Amino acid sequence: MNAAKHIERNGAQRCSENMVNEIILGDCYELIKQIPDKSVDLIYTDIPYLFALGGKPRTDTNASRIAKSVVKTMNELTEITSGIDWAILDDFVRVMKRINCFIWCSKDQILYLLNYFKSKGANFEILTWNKSNPTPMTNNTYLPDIEYCLYFREGGVKLNDGYFLKSKWYASQKNIADKHHYDHPTIKPLELVKRHISHTTQEGDLVLDPFIGSGTTAVAAKELGREYIGMEIDTKWHKVAVDRLQNIDARGQIAFLAR
Repeated sequence: MNAAKHIERNGAQRCSENMVNEIILGDCYELIKQIPDKSVDLIYTDIPYLFALGGKPRTDTNASRIAKSVVKTMNELTEITSGIDWAILDDFVRVMKRINCFIWCSKDQILYLLNYFKSKGANFEILTWNKSNPTPMTNNTYLPDIEYCLYFREGGVKLNDGYFLKSKWYASQKNIADKHHYDHPTIKPLELVKRHISHTTQEGDLVLDPFIGSGTTAVAAKELGREYIGMEIDTKWHKVAVDRLQNIDARGQIAFLAR
């Protein structure tokens, strides 16, 4: 990958042409070093979560369907996430023209992110996806019916008009159809991702997702006329994301999903 070759647009240094509108297989902690300073308009990402799991429900041949579903979900999350190396946030700030960043995170990561970006002078909003059919994890805890997305914005970042673009919450059922097609346990609703990107970027802007998973950010950016760079270290999810841009699901079938 030739990181020395750059293009210019609107006076800002841009990334290597062979990174733009690509999903790159590799370690984002290293790949992001190849992105020039002040070249990205928006970071939109779902970081590896940190969970306080507590005790897992036990499964056996007599376990209920709900108990088995709960364990399956928890095991899937454990397999794909072990927390984040916070040092990458310095690269986030470095590559953005101005701080303009959506970060999906677990509840246990909110405080660190708020403190970090407040120290950089950014304003913030706490956005939520409220699920009407959450996984019934009711073992001495609240239902997991909310997911958190933190939005950080530096002065000078333009927000586009639109009543529904400005809502801080989004309500829907779990996006079971997307999970069926693309398998990823933390996949976010495409409609919501498009809403966020539409609100905070302009056509032709560059959106970076260093933890792109099943590719939702790239699909949203492409459909909205934005450029994108995706990074994914896992070969399975990299293939899913690349295929998804061609409307092919995780099973190699054409995915007929509502847009």
